[in-house]
Amino acid sequence: MLQANDDTENDHNAKTPLVRRRTKKTEYVEDDTMKRMKNMDRFRTAGHCFLQKFLAEALGTFTLVLLGDGAVAQVVLGNAARHDQFFGGFLNISVGYGLALMVGICISGGVSGGHLNPAVTLAMAVLGKLKPVQVPVYWAGQYLGAFLAAAVLWGEYADAIKMVEVIISPTNTSTYTTATQGIFASYPFFETKQVTLLTLAMDQMLGTAMLLLIILSVTDEKNMKIQSSMVPLTIGLGLTAIHLSFGLNAGSAINPARDFSPRMMSYLAGWEEPFKAKCAHPRALCPVQAIDLWFWIPWVLPHVGGVLGAGLYWVMVDMHTGEQ
Repeated sequence: MLQANDDTENDHNAKTPLVRRRTKKTEYVEDDTMKRMKNMDRFRTAGHCFLQKFLAEALGTFTLVLLGDGAVAQVVLGNAARHDQFFGGFLNISVGYGLALMVGICISGGVSGGHLNPAVTLAMAVLGKLKPVQVPVYWAGQYLGAFLAAAVLWGEYADAIKMVEVIISPTNTSTYTTATQGIFASYPFFETKQVTLLTLAMDQMLGTAMLLLIILSVTDEKNMKIQSSMVPLTIGLGLTAIHLSFGLNAGSAINPARDFSPRMMSYLAGWEEPFKAKCAHPRALCPVQAIDLWFWIPWVLPHVGGVLGAGLYWVMVDMHTGEQ
């Protein structure tokens, strides 16, 4: 009996290490499973976050372009159809675009920051305010939103556009001309012999740099401490000021998505050479000669101007505010 008890105890002792080894293995498997589940949750959260920002930027930019270009369409088409200035002029467009930006920021600002402009997104990434991996997500939403807005606006004013085209050229019943293409994209007003491409390039960089100075100063909590509810209106008024000051040479696009996507839409819709610069005034004798590959100026150079403006604010203001 004692021997049997001893054997039992020996067997129990012999099995105990095996049980411990199995327990450690089980714990290892459980830990590995938990890590995988956490990684999957992290990927799901990141993907959901990217989707949120993509959708917010798309809807915000859609609103910006729909209302902004809508103001342009109303001025161009309304005045041409009525043969007067009942619908105003460039002041209406400037205020309209400023208010459009305000509404777009209100829609998307709480989710994505309300960039609505690829140049702004790039500048924020350079300053470290946005992760580089998020830049393509923001850009995709901005370009898509701008394109859809241009398509909707084209459908909204399709009849008016055809009517104005016939008023300007009674023999034209099937094609779109330079008389109405300025609704969707910007074009230089002067001939390049008078205002060179270099001046037009500097115009786009200067305007975008000023936009970034406005945005960074308004959102800087160490500066004027503007309330968050006033930020959209203040930035919108800043855009209006830029339009009123720098709209003559090149139309003051200062937003690659707002200019390129509607320009592409107008190309697909059948407008004549929207990637070249021609006078967009509906009733003027157009002195502007075609400028090959004009579209790259309001598409590429605002990125440069945005980064320069952001760097200027950081060097001259932001990096010194902590010393006060």
